[in-house]
Amino acid sequence: MRTIGISLHFHDSFDSAVARGIISYAKGRSDWTLRGSGGGLRPLRFSGKDRCDAIIARIESDEDADRYAALGIPVIDIAGAHTRSTIHRVQNDDFATGRRAGEYLRTLGARNFAFCGVQQVQWSRQRFLGFAEAVGVRFELIPRFERSLPWWQQSNPAPAFHAWLRQLAPSSALFCCNDIAGVKAVAHLGDIALHIPSDITLLGVDDEDLLCTVCNPSLSSVRLDCHTIGYRSAQLADELLRSPKERSFDHQMTIHVAPQEVVERESTTVLLERDPVVAQALRFIRDHHGKPIDVGSVVGALSVSRRTLEVRFKASRGITVLAEINRYRLEHACRLLRDTDLTMEAIASECAFANVQRFHVLFKRQYGVTPGSFRG
Repeated sequence: MRTIGISLHFHDSFDSAVARGIISYAKGRSDWTLRGSGGGLRPLRFSGKDRCDAIIARIESDEDADRYAALGIPVIDIAGAHTRSTIHRVQNDDFATGRRAGEYLRTLGARNFAFCGVQQVQWSRQRFLGFAEAVGVRFELIPRFERSLPWWQQSNPAPAFHAWLRQLAPSSALFCCNDIAGVKAVAHLGDIALHIPSDITLLGVDDEDLLCTVCNPSLSSVRLDCHTIGYRSAQLADELLRSPKERSFDHQMTIHVAPQEVVERESTTVLLERDPVVAQALRFIRDHHGKPIDVGSVVGALSVSRRTLEVRFKASRGITVLAEINRYRLEHACRLLRDTDLTMEAIASECAFANVQRFHVLFKRQYGVTPGSFRG
């Protein structure tokens, strides 16, 4: 029998979803037993007959990293906060998460950007760099406020944070590296009478449902694929245990798991587009993309000519009106592929594509894979 340790905090839905992914893989291994630091599992053991053969851990500090590295067994980290040459990693693709956030906020018409992060940790830094690349602004020019993770977890008011928020440009889009920072930002913006989303548009990461919905206004957030992180971690542990012992330590393995979609809530419901014609077109597309609309439908809802709309839309957004309609439809299709068992025909119909063939062509052109491959 192999004993696999799960060292997670179980303080949030991230750990719970990762654990479900680990358990999903473990159910196919009759020679595995699981031990854990919480979640109802039997306690971890590092000596004696019940000692762990490998461990999957959420490593958040240098001290923890050193302690795990000294165990002499395969260790897989899921946090990505620190690196050790003998610790393997299966983690969210944090650079891609930042890009996803930046691309989304740009679709709202944002021109001014800011960032709240956790200082001196790799995952926050990567989210910031991906965000800067996506919004097309040099990272050193983006206003940012960074503190330790324990600081963000405290609920008491912080005058320095109030002062920083007051200095942000009007109608800024504020990307917070996680939902904990996002919730704290919501509270502090309320303290200084800055309104969300009209004064500041706010986006977090993790899609911690309880955190995101309990704050007022509710927080939009980038959802992560935690189940896959857990599953791939267990899969890697299995591969390492099947390899010769020296191969478990000769080089670090790193696997990145792509983030999922932005879950929209009240903090991003206002479009920041400054051209009123383009803003009106975007609102119409946002409200009607699930219906069989085309460019003519958008023109009919506005009091401008088709050429005027096309020229102003392309100048402001960098894409055509039709491309914007298809972008909304494809994002909706991604959610349905991931979260439902609907057939391809049903998804094509639900997203208002003319037919399933058109859906396949546009999906492959946008994402480089077929809808079936995307669903896995």
